[in-house]
Amino acid sequence: MDEGSGPVILLLHGWKSDLHTFDPLISAFTGSFRVVRLDLPGFGGSEVPKDSWGVGEYALFVKAFIHKLGISVDTLVGHSFGGRITLKGVGLGELHPKKVVLIASAGLAKHKTLRNRLFGILAKVGKMLTVLFPASFRSSLRHRLYQATGSSDYLNAGVLKETSLKVIREDLSGCARGVEVPTLLIWGENDTATPLSDGKRLAELISGSRLEILEGAGHFVHQERSREVMELIKKFVSQ
Repeated sequence: MDEGSGPVILLLHGWKSDLHTFDPLISAFTGSFRVVRLDLPGFGGSEVPKDSWGVGEYALFVKAFIHKLGISVDTLVGHSFGGRITLKGVGLGELHPKKVVLIASAGLAKHKTLRNRLFGILAKVGKMLTVLFPASFRSSLRHRLYQATGSSDYLNAGVLKETSLKVIREDLSGCARGVEVPTLLIWGENDTATPLSDGKRLAELISGSRLEILEGAGHFVHQERSREVMELIKKFVSQ
């Protein structure tokens, strides 16, 4: 979708979401900005990639999308998975916005501990384990195994399973250090998907960045507290 006119704000949604996740924010910007948003490949109305992608492929897709529209992005906004793409693309110099806004961004592999080890093991041998049980019981067992490690996203990813694996395995700390444009981080205090500790760590990694914490909000802080998020972004992009 392409709405409004003025400096360009490009919005990148999170995993298992689509461009409509930003609906609560749009009205605040279209009067003064050109707001562009899209369904990333595999989500919303976009086709699923033929091969499994990593974050890099998504960043290159966004780069090609920007080139096709012939736009220069003033502010790149990424929520969760969209934040991963932003960190990768900007950190490696593939995307060139003047400013960045990260909303509950994913991308830090601090969970490469017991949870991720269990997740990796389940991803590789889950099917092998479940064939030992009757077919009628396999689906339920697999569901319980993935839920036990907090990996239900992988279970529900369908044809995007391999992409999901590639994405969550990549630590973007180095890319975060490469982000050299003004950056605003917005986080919900009670975010359990990308904990506040992630936001604080990213604020340390991205030189000159600023972290804004909204009390009581969760992972979809831009929907839960849309008015405050809008005001934070408007003030940031207007500076």
